[in-house]
Amino acid sequence: MTDAAHTTNTTEPPELPDICFDHTGFITPDIEGSVRFWQDVMGFDAQPIGERRQEWISRFMGVDHAQVRLVHLFGHGAHIEFIEFETPKDSPANLRASQGNVAHVCMMTSDVDALRARILAGGGREQGQMVAITEGVAKGRRGLYMMDPYGVLIEIVEKPRE
Repeated sequence: MTDAAHTTNTTEPPELPDICFDHTGFITPDIEGSVRFWQDVMGFDAQPIGERRQEWISRFMGVDHAQVRLVHLFGHGAHIEFIEFETPKDSPANLRASQGNVAHVCMMTSDVDALRARILAGGGREQGQMVAITEGVAKGRRGLYMMDPYGVLIEIVEKPRE
């Protein structure tokens, strides 16, 4: 049996329409907690929390009986969204950086030690350890992976030196 997600498409796709990147979204078990962390600790501005309870949201998201609360946050040139499912209520996953389909947010900073301390003080935790990066586009800088209180991975890396 072949997994449809892993089959090779043998036809040419249609021409790429005009597109632009808008936002990245994360599912959270606690929308108020996520807003507090990303607003108070990370410096994003939150819009009011909204609700989606109509039947269309289930079809749109592909989740039967979905009722969600969501919020959009803006800051640092980015737009992120958090969604809390009121129904169905699934258990949060214990995610690791090595798992497929696990995303992260990368924040560049002039003071990686201060941002690390701020994330820890705000309820976040370390996923990795502070290291000197020895190859790639960030060679010569320091950084590490951390997590917000609900498991969203946050990469922090020093800004390039002038």
